[in-house]
Amino acid sequence: METLGLNNRVLKTLSQSSAKAAVDILGMRLSTTIKDKFVEIMITETEAYGRKNTDKMALFNTYKNIPTSLTLGPPHMSVLRSYGSNRGLFLLTGKKGSGEAVLIKSGKILIGKKHIEKRRKTIMKSDNLNGPGNITTASSIILNWLTGLIALCK
Repeated sequence: METLGLNNRVLKTLSQSSAKAAVDILGMRLSTTIKDKFVEIMITETEAYGRKNTDKMALFNTYKNIPTSLTLGPPHMSVLRSYGSNRGLFLLTGKKGSGEAVLIKSGKILIGKKHIEKRRKTIMKSDNLNGPGNITTASSIILNWLTGLIALCK
């Protein structure tokens, strides 16, 4: 199993059910390095999506075109449209094939505020990022998914 960017404790956290993982992920740091620009965000809000047969809001129940990557389980991530036209970062949790995931909803900028302001094309009044679309834009995951390094650490 490829676990680039993850340590064993984080992988163990993501291997839990989405409800447990969503709580344990709080306070973790999400960092990206895109074109030598390092950004680090502390996760402050998450949302759990459970299994299809036990959670009415499960991703398999709410999305019509589920990407096959959603069934891979941890340590994989998926970027899906959420809350209208925004794209959210989902950390896949649980067992392979379960389709469980945790949406990163908000965070606090720890490092790289100038890079984030440039990516978002706005000057920020605070270090808080509210909303899944702001998390993905700030970390530049959507635009440069294949050209940068992403890490999640405790």
